[in-house]
Amino acid sequence: MSLATQSMSELERVVLAQIDQERLVGRCAQLIEAPSENPGGSEERTVQLLRGMLEELGASVHLQQVAEGRPNLVAHLGGGNSGGGILFLGHSDVVPAGSGWHADAFTARREGDRLIGRGATDMKGGLAAIIEAMAAVHLQAPQIPLTLICTVDEEADALGISHYVNTEPSTPYAACIVAEPTDLVAIIGCRAAANMEVRISGSSAHAGRPADGASAIEAAAKLVALIGRDKMRLAKNGHPILGPATWNVGTLHAGHGTSIVPDAALLGIDRRLLPGENPQQVLDELLAAARLELDRSVELDGQQIGLEGTVQMFMPGFLAEPEAPLVLQACQSLRDLGSAGAYGIWTASCEAGFIAQHHLVPTVVLGPGDINSQAHQPNESVSIRDLCTAAGAYALIALRTFEASQG
Repeated sequence: MSLATQSMSELERVVLAQIDQERLVGRCAQLIEAPSENPGGSEERTVQLLRGMLEELGASVHLQQVAEGRPNLVAHLGGGNSGGGILFLGHSDVVPAGSGWHADAFTARREGDRLIGRGATDMKGGLAAIIEAMAAVHLQAPQIPLTLICTVDEEADALGISHYVNTEPSTPYAACIVAEPTDLVAIIGCRAAANMEVRISGSSAHAGRPADGASAIEAAAKLVALIGRDKMRLAKNGHPILGPATWNVGTLHAGHGTSIVPDAALLGIDRRLLPGENPQQVLDELLAAARLELDRSVELDGQQIGLEGTVQMFMPGFLAEPEAPLVLQACQSLRDLGSAGAYGIWTASCEAGFIAQHHLVPTVVLGPGDINSQAHQPNESVSIRDLCTAAGAYALIALRTFEASQG
């Protein structure tokens, strides 16, 4: 790698020189060509490939069986296995390929500066950059502890990270880098995310006499309207850094036919939460407000309407101060490699909050690729130059974090 600036130490220059573009691209291509669609597949091929790459570096690797064919990976390299140093976090699953591809989604192909294939951006590019950085740092500074956690099921129900935090000790680390695609912007925080399901029960009747029943769809409409009003309230009371909490009604399943008053409806709801908000409390307050609304309804017999809700998935948020040492190191490392070195807030969610809470570790999300224009899209691709910059930034952050921890 030839982007080292004069402000770098000799060790940093030597480590960056170990980052090899073709090897990095080759690793990324191999990971793309080990399909790990979720739902619909298994992450095992990708995890075993990662295991082989890491063991070639001398890492100690152990797998956690989360479900059949779905192992988490935890790898330690350098400095013993007792934690410390830098922790990298990634996930092995990708969303289904879908349609619209110009060629096979799981055959990596290179066009100019782009490497194309499902997962190139989200997030096999990030995983390949982590391995390249770990190899470069370990070769020149084997005393630095480096750890990689790679989870399954990030794209669906977070089973992998939930298993990890429930079974692994809260080992101390100096810093955590989550290699999600951020377009090389250091993400210092994101809101928590909760998936909620609300079941509405009504009473069926013939459409010729709808008053004999109680429409679950009409009740669902009142709930959706209630959420819409609360959206406006939330928009006026945002966090100074993270912005406002939000609601989104993503799915509605209801009805048996146009001539039948619907007796059931099922809503799938996304709620982004701010620090201090509890998802179960938020859901309970929504259901209480909806119950009151239904009981007051003159056109709908609220007594025949039942409401039940569950929090199906919760992904905690995290927040680092803009002037925190890790944020400053990440931004400076990016600038030293010719990138803008900006920081920002993410509107998406990821597993960073689980790790920040479990290990009580300063955390940023930083990776190659753009989540908005590439992740989950047909013909997903990542810039090869950005892969190299990410690997270099990871290496510099590891070196500088370790040096700072030594006083």
